[in-house]
Amino acid sequence: MEEKLSRWGWWLAGLLGLTALVYALPLWGADFAWDDMALVKDNALTGGFDNLAGLMQADLWSTTRLPAPPSGYWRPLFLLSLTLDRALFGLSARAAHLHSLAWHLGAVLALALLLRRLVGAGPALLGAAFFALHPVQSETIALVAARNDSMAAVMLLLALLWLLPERAGPARLLGACALTVGALLSKESAALAPLFLLALDLARWRRPRGWPRYAALVAAVGAYGGLRLWVGVGSALVPSSSSWGTVARQAPGIAATYGSLLAWPWPLTPARHVHYLPPLGSLLLGCLLAAAALGLATWYARHRRLALAGLVLALLAFLPTLVATLDKGLLGERYLYLPLAGLALTVAAALPLSRRVVLASLVVAAAFVLVLCLRLPQWKSSATLWRAADAAVSSPFTQAGLAWYLRDDGQPEEALELVVASIRGEPPYHDACAFLGMIPLELQRPDDAVRLAAWGLDERGCPPSAELLGSYAVALAGLSRWEEAMAVAQRPELGRSGTGQVVLAAGMLLQGNQLVLRQYAQRWPGGEDDFVQRVIKLLRLSGQEVHLLEAPPSAAPSPADGQQPQQQATQP
Repeated sequence: MEEKLSRWGWWLAGLLGLTALVYALPLWGADFAWDDMALVKDNALTGGFDNLAGLMQADLWSTTRLPAPPSGYWRPLFLLSLTLDRALFGLSARAAHLHSLAWHLGAVLALALLLRRLVGAGPALLGAAFFALHPVQSETIALVAARNDSMAAVMLLLALLWLLPERAGPARLLGACALTVGALLSKESAALAPLFLLALDLARWRRPRGWPRYAALVAAVGAYGGLRLWVGVGSALVPSSSSWGTVARQAPGIAATYGSLLAWPWPLTPARHVHYLPPLGSLLLGCLLAAAALGLATWYARHRRLALAGLVLALLAFLPTLVATLDKGLLGERYLYLPLAGLALTVAAALPLSRRVVLASLVVAAAFVLVLCLRLPQWKSSATLWRAADAAVSSPFTQAGLAWYLRDDGQPEEALELVVASIRGEPPYHDACAFLGMIPLELQRPDDAVRLAAWGLDERGCPPSAELLGSYAVALAGLSRWEEAMAVAQRPELGRSGTGQVVLAAGMLLQGNQLVLRQYAQRWPGGEDDFVQRVIKLLRLSGQEVHLLEAPPSAAPSPADGQQPQQQATQP
């Protein structure tokens, strides 16, 4: 018995070593990419442990420097892991990637131990290898911002492992409760832990047993809910009715996309969007293969109820990911991370440990490794990732994503071409509309900014956002079309945005009214000098003489001197 256990441990160590090698070599020189730029590299709260209280209370996306509405995601353990990275290694992308890989290896180990208790040593290795090396897992490991998925998986799988015995002592109950709380503080979907345990109990005993085990998990979910209320993190935004309608209409395409990725994981890309799914026919073969394989595996499984339980676990783990699709429209490969643990149970419960099965498994594992070796180098940077995505599944969404990072990399000409293509697509990708005026202005081409902004607003249904209207107004002013510029600057969608105030102040200054300049400059967050410099820059762009500013704003007469600013200026 001890010899068998030792042999199994060596095989498991070999699997972990292979997994580490396959991932570590391509990611050794990779930089941060995609959401890593906001959540990891530019995070405002993970620079040190001095703001630990703020970090523990923060909505995930409020910690970035990007303007973003509350997401409802409260993941303090994930943020603590990023803080630890920076405390030990600074902003080392290599160290961050290796840290993420360590969590994946931990999840593989926890799953292997769980499967061994359920189906035996040999099948457990087959299931663990399926989970460890399946190429769709690559996004969770290569994207540091997705580390929370593997963190939650490690702790959730260990909690289930500790609660497998029907009678669990106090130490096991407390340990499982603490692990579940940790999983929840990494990702909210761990709240399904009691249902996961129920599925396993029904498969083993056809009914739930050991109610203290369930009480421990329910207590963990309750404690998490109480902590969340205590720190004041709000709930996620309720998706709009249009989002629900879109996901409902695209449900066959969503199911076929994920199903085909299980059987034929290529191309792998972060750029699948619910509005731009490939034709259903192109996904049908892969989806049918996956469905047939899982169906046959369940029907002929050695442990049929456990195989069915794996499918139930996979479905339960997948359902919460639809919230992200409703919110952003994204279909992420990382959303399959925990569901693959359930499918690993189905594989382990179905396959007998024969020489033929082992040889077939080695062939499949080799194919998985080959796909990973082709895929992982694309994560070198955001630009390489999105260029590969646009080449694989080109759509208005991929064009806009690539344009964003090309602009950051100092390639505005190519970025502008992609933005125009994105807005010209069907349906137009409206999140890129702000760039229609912004990038031409950066290229000092206000005529193109006016033309493209008007085209986007009038012909392509671009929403009149403050960013788009602001650049539109600046471009009109740059062409000395001041009446039109001031009309745009006063549109209600701009509100009291800084760009609108600069345009209005410059326009009123040309009419001889310096009071507006003084009024806005005194309220400008960056100070009066900064506001004046912005006005001067806009005047120079339009070819006006800067000597119009005969006196600094502080020297202009104030309303207390008996003069009132014009009504038009006081209500931009």
